[in-house]
Amino acid sequence: MEPAQLLINEWLMILFFVLGLIFWGYAFRKQSSVSIESSFLADRKVPGFIASLSTVATNMNANDFFGMTGAVYGVGLVMIHSPLTNSVVLIVIALLLMRRVRAYNVYSLGQWLAIRYHPVIGHLYSLIWAFIWMLFNLGLYIYAGALILHTLVGWNLYISIVLFTLIAATYTLLGGFRAVVATDVIQLVLMFFPFLFLAALVWQDTGGPIQLIQSLPPEKVNLWHAQTPFGPLVIALLGMLFMSMSYFSTEAQMVQRPLAARNPEAAAISYIGAGFWFTVLVPFVVFMPALAAIKLFPGLPNNDFAVPMLIKSFIPPGLYGITIVGLLAGTFSSCDSQINAFCAIFTADIYKKLIRKHAPESHYVRVSRLAGVVFTFAAIGTAVLFTFAKSGMFLFAIGIVATIMPPFGAVALLGVLWARTSYPGALAGLLAGFITAITLFVADLFGTFRDYASDSLYFRTVVTFVLTILVTAGGSLFVPAKAKSEPASVSPGNPHDSTRLFRLSALLLTAVVILYLSLTWMVWQAK
Repeated sequence: MEPAQLLINEWLMILFFVLGLIFWGYAFRKQSSVSIESSFLADRKVPGFIASLSTVATNMNANDFFGMTGAVYGVGLVMIHSPLTNSVVLIVIALLLMRRVRAYNVYSLGQWLAIRYHPVIGHLYSLIWAFIWMLFNLGLYIYAGALILHTLVGWNLYISIVLFTLIAATYTLLGGFRAVVATDVIQLVLMFFPFLFLAALVWQDTGGPIQLIQSLPPEKVNLWHAQTPFGPLVIALLGMLFMSMSYFSTEAQMVQRPLAARNPEAAAISYIGAGFWFTVLVPFVVFMPALAAIKLFPGLPNNDFAVPMLIKSFIPPGLYGITIVGLLAGTFSSCDSQINAFCAIFTADIYKKLIRKHAPESHYVRVSRLAGVVFTFAAIGTAVLFTFAKSGMFLFAIGIVATIMPPFGAVALLGVLWARTSYPGALAGLLAGFITAITLFVADLFGTFRDYASDSLYFRTVVTFVLTILVTAGGSLFVPAKAKSEPASVSPGNPHDSTRLFRLSALLLTAVVILYLSLTWMVWQAK
């Protein structure tokens, strides 16, 4: 792909943005050095609304604007079920799990799992997240940022990977979680503006959603068709449901937002508020441009090139640099969150618990920063792996999610829903879940499920999640959990706060239903 020529003012925009990030991290360096709670969770003083914006900024980045758009480009409208499922799941996770976990004042989900079940369960989570998933996930974010510089600016992809890594590590490790949350909110604005503008231009060019749907191949706009690229529709929907449950209940950088909230109710708001993004904005800023790219640029060699092609075709000179800044902002907001979440898990759950239990807070802060440097540069290796994912980074990433997260998601949710869930049951469930997930992943590599679906990731998610639930429940029936006292703040709390949460939840569910009805009507009209 040939990059566009940037104007001098556009180069200055990019330069000022990068220098501003580094300065922001430097400005917060003293506050983040006080303690690990200050460094990792901003002293748990983040308001629910701000935590919600930070959740959106962390979850949405170039992987989503490039990757999700690329997935829609390759698969079609059926992918809309994924963000809408996320909205419903965020309500459930917020009300059932996040309020409870926040009440324990823990640093990570691993610490809560250790309290709820046994330290072994917590250590398993922390080790797998710190040294497997986080390494891949940060590599994904770095690759996404480098892809921006490569496709839109014209820089060498591998040099861009190293440069992006240096910038992300510098301001995150300087400023800690305060700098992360503060920059997330700023980056959220920078990220949305150019894509709202792009979506409006694409909408105008294609004549609207019904006309666009009419112009696409039928297999790309089958919203409720019985067969999908992921297998039967019911398997795809259940897979999206269980994958979303697994992701939002266990992903460390997501869980870190409610843990940093002021109280359990603010923790729930941080998730429910993020659901409105998936319902209201994702269909407009991601799906509309992706469907237009199917029509305008058929046969791209890599699905992730769909957005760069749209940007170069629709964004006029002068605004091109703003779009690049917006993409970089979204990607940095995810990189900084992943780095900070790794530092929190490694320091609080691994180093402090297993290596050196009694040390000054300043020692743990220094160790966390050193670990963050090593971790960030190790992620360069996984970033290079994503350069070979021709089907697109999004499907590559959720393929990893389908293997790692369902066992822990099932155990975490069953732990809050059923008091009898025990440590032996949870351990047996995790072992059975991981053995199953790895077996299905290897089988998929050998093409075992090719006749069933072009991508079996949702099938693998369903099987792994359900099996983990069944084994955990069965083991807990034989060896039930011992009764434990819980913090007083686990109780429902202020009735006014609970009423507000239920009203927000009802409003979000109403928005999901309206969007589903609207999409179904548009597809029917197009036919």
